[in-house]
Amino acid sequence: MKDNPIIKLLFFLGITLIVLLLNIYSDFIWGDASDNKNKKEVIRVWTIHGDTEEALERVFKKYEEKNPNITFEITVYKNEVYQAAINNALFTGNLPDMFFWWGFSKLERLVDADVAYDLSLAVKNRQIQSEVIDGGMNAFTFNNKIYGLPLYGWTATMFCNRQIFSENKLKYPEDYDQFIETINHLQEKNYDPLVTSALEGWVPSLYYMGLVQGEGTGKSIFDAVKDHSLFSTPQFGNSASKLYHLVELGAWQDNYLECDGYNAVYYFAQGKGSMLYYGSWATTFLEGELSKVSDQVDVIPFPNGNNKEGIGGFVDTFVINKKGLIAKDEELVNMYIDIMREVSDIIVCEVGSGIPVYCNQSIDQERFPLLYKIWEMNKDRTLYHAYDQIMSEELTEKYYLLLKEMMAGEINDEEFIKNMSVD
Repeated sequence: MKDNPIIKLLFFLGITLIVLLLNIYSDFIWGDASDNKNKKEVIRVWTIHGDTEEALERVFKKYEEKNPNITFEITVYKNEVYQAAINNALFTGNLPDMFFWWGFSKLERLVDADVAYDLSLAVKNRQIQSEVIDGGMNAFTFNNKIYGLPLYGWTATMFCNRQIFSENKLKYPEDYDQFIETINHLQEKNYDPLVTSALEGWVPSLYYMGLVQGEGTGKSIFDAVKDHSLFSTPQFGNSASKLYHLVELGAWQDNYLECDGYNAVYYFAQGKGSMLYYGSWATTFLEGELSKVSDQVDVIPFPNGNNKEGIGGFVDTFVINKKGLIAKDEELVNMYIDIMREVSDIIVCEVGSGIPVYCNQSIDQERFPLLYKIWEMNKDRTLYHAYDQIMSEELTEKYYLLLKEMMAGEINDEEFIKNMSVD
């Protein structure tokens, strides 16, 4: 039988088949060592244009050098379209592994949709909360679970062109009456008293919020969000009346209805406006190379007569997609924590566009004098979060639309309040 050609042929064919099968399924059985060695994990990241984008790129480059099997794919959006992009990705199930987002109601919606990764255990193991200042985690914590880490803080600030005020022998206004007098005087001298963007709802919202705090505590908005009828109370009604009066005065530059936030800051930085009410991160541009007023700007609280309260807090973060690549690997989750910490340090300590949120962070007074003044000015003030961060998405949309209509003079203050007061 040893010399039987049929047996030899069958034996040869059997060996050949085994070799062929092993060749085909070797990746499945043992894994392809060469492919795995060279294979890169692509971590998709979405963010908005600005300082955060640049800080991310710096940190990611370092991590890619240390981890050749990891690469970061960054997609950058303009602020005004970013939320729509996230909402579309949420609807289609195409969220990236990690994406920029805001705390409170905006993040809570993602938590309720079960797409935000729970960081609680990792944060506890790393003892991160002991490094964060009081209140720094509030915007990202729901039912004692943590879904994001803070990047930096912000606060609404009134920027004033010192040269214009000095040349006209004007003092900085401290309350609404002085505010109106200042606006009238500047208009008589053919200056633009105020610079703003009515194209983006959150900017005129700062004015309304500031005026609300001049009529009473900013805490009232939390009650009004739950009970819309409270918008009809004098605190909100008087504030709307004051804002509409600014509209009637024509207090802003000619193109304020079409101007976005970036161009509003640019316009002021060219010395073409007297006052700019905006987020504290504007300091990076106002003190930058393109600014013509880098050494001519002072900062003051919004002139509402209430120096104990302001607007701001800690709401910016990056969220991990619960179904994404990072959530599947404990090492990547810890990498996310390291990245968040490093990006925060860059933005606060090196770029100078954020308020410190970690206990060991501080602002360099010599490098970032404007931001330092803002930080000092708000240390003893109670900051309340922006309305759109605590309102539901539906209420925010309604609020922004009504604000835009009032800023355009299409409705008056009474119509604004009437519509805000009903569900």
